Amino acid sequence: MRRPAGALARTALMVGVSGLAVIGAGARAQAPASDAAIQAAPPTTTNVAPVDGGAATDSTSAQASSAPKAPETNPVAGTHNDNEVNGAGNVTNGTGSQEIIVTGLRGSLQRNMDIKRASPGIVDAISAEDIGKFPDSNVAAALQRVPGVSVSRGTSSLGGLPGTTGDAVAITVRGFGPAFNETLYDGRPISSGTSSRGFDFSTVGADFVGELDILKTPDAGLAAGAIGATINIKFPKPFDHPGFRLAASASGSINDGAGKAAPAGGLLLSDTFADDTIGVLADVIYTQHKTQTNHINNQGWNGAFFAPCQQTATCTDAQLTDANKTIPGFYSQDYGIYREDTKDTRIDGRIALQWKPSEAVLLTIDDNFSRQKIRADQSGYSVWFNQSNLRDITFDKNGTVTSFTQPASPTDFQGQINQQVLQNNQLGGNLKWDVSDRVSLNFDGSHARSWLNPGGQFSSLDVDVGYGGPNATSVGLTNIGTNSIPAPTGYGPAGDSANFLGNGIIGSHVVPITSQRNKDTVDQAKFEAAYNGDDLKIRIGAQYVRDQFQLSNYDTFTNNFWQAYSGYGPASGSATGLALPQNLFTNSFSTANFIPGFSGAGALPPRVLVFDPYAVLNYIKGLGNPQTQNIPGYNYGSVNGFTGTYDSVLNPASFQKITERVWSGYLTLHQETKIGDMPFHINAGLREEVTKVTSEGLGQLPTGLTVQTGDLTAFLVSFTGTTPVSTTHTYSYLLPNLDLGLNVTDKLKLRFDASRTLTRPALNVLTPVLNVPNTQRVGALVATGGNPRLNPYLADNFDVGAEWYYRRNSYASVDFFVKRVTNFVVGGSTRQAINGVVDPTTGAAASFTVTQQVNGPSAVIKGVELAVQHVFADTGFGFTANATFVGTNKKYDPSDISISGFAVTGLANSANFVGFYDKHGFQARVAVNWRDEYLDRFGQTQNNSAFGTEPTFVNASTQVDFSTSYDINKQISVFFEALNLNDETLSTHGRYSNQLLDAFRYGRRFTVGAHFRL
Repeated sequence: MRRPAGALARTALMVGVSGLAVIGAGARAQAPASDAAIQAAPPTTTNVAPVDGGAATDSTSAQASSAPKAPETNPVAGTHNDNEVNGAGNVTNGTGSQEIIVTGLRGSLQRNMDIKRASPGIVDAISAEDIGKFPDSNVAAALQRVPGVSVSRGTSSLGGLPGTTGDAVAITVRGFGPAFNETLYDGRPISSGTSSRGFDFSTVGADFVGELDILKTPDAGLAAGAIGATINIKFPKPFDHPGFRLAASASGSINDGAGKAAPAGGLLLSDTFADDTIGVLADVIYTQHKTQTNHINNQGWNGAFFAPCQQTATCTDAQLTDANKTIPGFYSQDYGIYREDTKDTRIDGRIALQWKPSEAVLLTIDDNFSRQKIRADQSGYSVWFNQSNLRDITFDKNGTVTSFTQPASPTDFQGQINQQVLQNNQLGGNLKWDVSDRVSLNFDGSHARSWLNPGGQFSSLDVDVGYGGPNATSVGLTNIGTNSIPAPTGYGPAGDSANFLGNGIIGSHVVPITSQRNKDTVDQAKFEAAYNGDDLKIRIGAQYVRDQFQLSNYDTFTNNFWQAYSGYGPASGSATGLALPQNLFTNSFSTANFIPGFSGAGALPPRVLVFDPYAVLNYIKGLGNPQTQNIPGYNYGSVNGFTGTYDSVLNPASFQKITERVWSGYLTLHQETKIGDMPFHINAGLREEVTKVTSEGLGQLPTGLTVQTGDLTAFLVSFTGTTPVSTTHTYSYLLPNLDLGLNVTDKLKLRFDASRTLTRPALNVLTPVLNVPNTQRVGALVATGGNPRLNPYLADNFDVGAEWYYRRNSYASVDFFVKRVTNFVVGGSTRQAINGVVDPTTGAAASFTVTQQVNGPSAVIKGVELAVQHVFADTGFGFTANATFVGTNKKYDPSDISISGFAVTGLANSANFVGFYDKHGFQARVAVNWRDEYLDRFGQTQNNSAFGTEPTFVNASTQVDFSTSYDINKQISVFFEALNLNDETLSTHGRYSNQLLDAFRYGRRFTVGAHFRL
């Protein structure tokens, strides 16, 4: 696009978040003092070195902001002939002095490449194309374009069954999952309302993100350096763009399953006053997504020993003794078919104030707020399988039960609402004082708070109805195989599949309600002094972080109210349970073409019941108080104190209060020198961290088990009183890092990096008490034990890489990495008795599967990252591609049925390709993301295996996305986005590939909208 000469001078000042990279002899854009070289990215100028950043300001990363000078001849820009036509359509002036303006997607890629090249360590970056125009609509989706980064698409803290909307919510870097990566806002630690250290990127509005830095090697002055990576999310500030700026966006999206459009919009205002010494920036974003998901679910493939008689239709009690159970195998514990309609609504707000009373002093105060509400309405059918009740079993060669029947099985339909409200707020202040041209001081402080369900909202409300007794059936599963959907057999009342949906016999059963409530508070204070010499830069500083995390769960299990009207009612021959109005159960969903890419869908029940759970609850509430009147169907034998409403109470075993205090001191040195004629940089750092962890909980032990009157698959558990328990644990580590870079030529750079990094254990495993859930099932007793004395994971990291910047906006790179990780936290499972409790169904001591966390094994992870970015001269066409290959010496062995197995999780080969066209205001992009199968974690929803903690694998997937935009004029552009064009699914499996755990079809999403900028 041609611009008048006067526009060149004006746009030459607009770099960084504004999305303009300027090339021109003698034209050097001045980065504002508040964010010296990376928030406002190095300008792309021929024969001009990238901006030489000083000490990190606004708590930004010195990996990028303390960047070395590039060679005298700028290899980023490359060599151009006179009168060359540049990629933006502008012609050079023919004098050897070039004025080329690179905007939009190519401008963003150029800045990303400049940051990568100038950084002392291994850093990848993603910058906005323009203010209010981030390359992707989702932050995590943008990160997956980076070498070594892949995404997960689950819903991290939503109640009920695991689910997904298909949105990228968390990332894995070089095989290390969300808990191994640290996320910062403008260099500051942030709080999280989820029960893990992983960060949910779906809580960040992408529209007004300025830049993402992914530090794969640590910066001692920024953080301890996570074993995976440190992700620094940078937001714009008013002094980035002096004067008045306005950016607005509006869009609507539709999921091809949900069928209803969802709106989104954002507004950013920024202005500076008083000769640009005072600045104010404010933005707000509203985002809504609606998704319909089809879901096949097996909650656990538990290992057990089977009796030979279970391969036939009948067994005697004598044949089912433990001594006769000699055949090892794996069976599905809990099977279901579900449809989920999810509405995700998020509000983001931010304000930033800056004051520059003199050229040497800059004060920045900012506040970041977000509130996300997700609600998933789930309808489905499920059946519980008890290992001892299975008959007609067939096994495959690996011991997987591939078909079976279970006589006298009831039928359950769920009307379930799973939801969460996640609220975050961070208030921060930063003062930078340039004492002299070479010495600066930086003071930073922040207070962050996060809440999960701050108003006491429930996490999951599950109304179960169905039929049993004389209407029970000999149900089973078949079609168990790789890439196949297991399907029930013998379903329907007494096996009558035509009347599967009830036909007048549906009665009430259980009502489990849970409310997970978390609160996290992070206070941070930091001081840094920096010396910026011509060839030597020194930073010394100290930081204090206090993180207090509190978890608690309220439910209807603790008071046993969930069983108030269990039993299915009189139509099922039960004295407990209600005969519900049948006009509440007239809707259903179809299972036709349920999960693309999987065989066996035709064997599913043609339709599954859909009903409103609130309608059932309102009917029950209308019956009145069973304590003041006799209500037929109420479970008087097991439930006490129920007055007509399903009130939830605190589960004492769920209470945790973790307080983590970290004192840190650090020193970094950056030296510029030469080896012969080759520029050589040395970046070294030391960080000492002392951590004190205080863990508090409420201890209690089980005293007895009683089979529920209205639900013969469940136990009522009685407990001792609660006792407060508190422990303290202190540890300290010295964390060094070294980055070496050699510019062999103007275009070729070699790197070597070595460091030690740490990742602290997940907060929810630091509980000091044994947790025996009050939701025990017959034949599936479980307990978990925390360990407040766990030490952090430690990693010694080594990188060797080469980068070839062979022309403007084009490069190729290779990076080999090795990580030796010790102190892995592993969960070992054992079968044991607890407090002398007896199992009333066997008359013997109750055998609980107890999972406990310990520091244990070490492992070596090796890998290579390959990346290439190429722009085809002035055609507007280009592509980026990368691939990562990883491996370890501790792979998972599915044939090992010992309880002490160990393997490294998260490792998967991955690849990304983005092809694009960007010229004359028109932009189009196709992105392909592939990730191979990988071991995600140890543990399944139902975790009662005799062979230790069973694994969860995520199957390989490939997703294709498309986006395009057109600039109508300088102020207005329109855009279109299509996600998951190939209708990819998400699926997981257990120990073997035919042990399907979850399969989701979340469909495609289409978005159309417009951007407006002044």
